[in-house]
Amino acid sequence: MAAKSKELDKKLTEHDIPDVLKEDANGKDTRLTEDYFAVSVLRDFVLSDLLKKDSIEMLYWAGKNLSRNLVLDMQSLPDLFTKAGFGNLEVSNQTKTSYRYTLNGPEVEQRFNLNNDDPEFSLETGVITETVERTIDAYCLGTYTTNSKAQSVSITIKIDRN
Repeated sequence: MAAKSKELDKKLTEHDIPDVLKEDANGKDTRLTEDYFAVSVLRDFVLSDLLKKDSIEMLYWAGKNLSRNLVLDMQSLPDLFTKAGFGNLEVSNQTKTSYRYTLNGPEVEQRFNLNNDDPEFSLETGVITETVERTIDAYCLGTYTTNSKAQSVSITIKIDRN
């Protein structure tokens, strides 16, 4: 059993923890919730440390499983992403063989800032992939690319209709 010490409290206050609960220079409220910060710390630091090299694959499959458990359809994805603190999701391109989604917003920007411009979005990709797969009844594979300058993510879902 771990015990909390006064020395640990002192170390935590000495470190510069990113302020996710703040206003921008114009006084506009850009705060993210304390719950979001806790999830981000667990996901981006604790899980990646525990899972090491397998974290990307494990989070992708966890996202697919999450979608199965929530029984989502494609129309509900943007609302889920907002409520889950994943960011703002929208379809940016659709063809017969693929869907391309754009993910952005303050939650995504914060993840770029916390992860030195190299965050991973495997969990989100897995959720979208499984949701599209179940909605259109075809095998799908999801990939993502990050744009550190725009602090956004492009998630591509390839459809295999064979």
